[in-house]
Amino acid sequence: MNPFVRQFLLIGAVGVIVFSVAQLIVRNVYVTASIELAVVSAANDSLKSTRQTLVSRIAGLEAPGRLCELGTRLGLTPLPLESFVLLEVTE
Repeated sequence: MNPFVRQFLLIGAVGVIVFSVAQLIVRNVYVTASIELAVVSAANDSLKSTRQTLVSRIAGLEAPGRLCELGTRLGLTPLPLESFVLLEVTE
């Protein structure tokens, strides 16, 4: 076999091997990134659910009816109007 042809085939074979290894590396990076994205997406969904639960709970705790009921139970009543004094500002 001609040395030129042999060298050409050897370079071609090395090129194919290098290309295959590069493809494997790229595929591995892609699969790893996909797995990490799935984990982060699951954590994001969990945090969204927790946030929604907490927002609902805050809304329930801050409801005006509930606050009035708790104030009445604790003996908190509105201040009588006599306790307010209006000051007149003169210039």
